[in-house]
Order: sequence, then C-alpha cells, then structure tokens
Amino acid sequence: MKTFKRIVLALVIIFLVVVVWQNKAFFTQPESVKLNLKVWSTKTPAIPLYVYFLAFFLIGLLISCFYALTERFKARKVIKGHLETIQKLEEQVKVLKSLTVAEQAGPPKEGEAATPISPESS
Repeated sequence: MKTFKRIVLALVIIFLVVVVWQNKAFFTQPESVKLNLKVWSTKTPAIPLYVYFLAFFLIGLLISCFYALTERFKARKVIKGHLETIQKLEEQVKVLKSLTVAEQAGPPKEGEAATPISPESS
C-alpha cells in the first residue's frame, strides 16, 4: 500500500509539473487584485499568478493542518477517557475474581435444597 501511495503521489506531481510547464506564459503573467468596498478600496501591485496560486495553496494547507491538529487533540482526549474506563473495569474484574465461590453463588434458588451446615464447621 505504501508503494501504491508513493506511485500515485509521484504521478500527481508529474502531472502538475507538466500542466505548469505547458502553461508557463499564463502563470508568469502579472495581475493585480482589486478590492472595492463601498467605504474603502485598494489595489495590490502586479504580481505573477503563480505567487497567488502558491499563496492560496499554502493558506489551504495551513487551515487543513490546524483542523487536523484539533481533531488529533479531540481524539487524544477520547482515548484518555477510554483508557481510564478500561483501568476502572480491570480493577472491578480483579475484585470480582478475588471473591470466593460461595460469595458469588448467593442464596439458594427456589426448589433447590440448601446444603446443611455440619456441626463440625461451627
């Protein structure tokens, strides 16, 4: 599976390099971004398009990393809770195993005769 992922990743990278190389004129063309709000307007200097593509890619990468970190922290908290539950249940199992058979059996059920107590045991 690891080699399959590496092959797919290599193919995607090769595809992206080919697309960028064939459209080199488009990606190197300088453009400016205009922001026109009713109260305020601005215009950036002309920057090549590949800078915009790279900036938005990195912003998306950072957002996904922060999202993954929050999910990891949530999962770690859930795992910690489950481990505490497991520890409590293991302690209960130890207590139950330490009980004798007589304590676990309890009182006799209806229809069963109780074992008589011999005078030697008193």
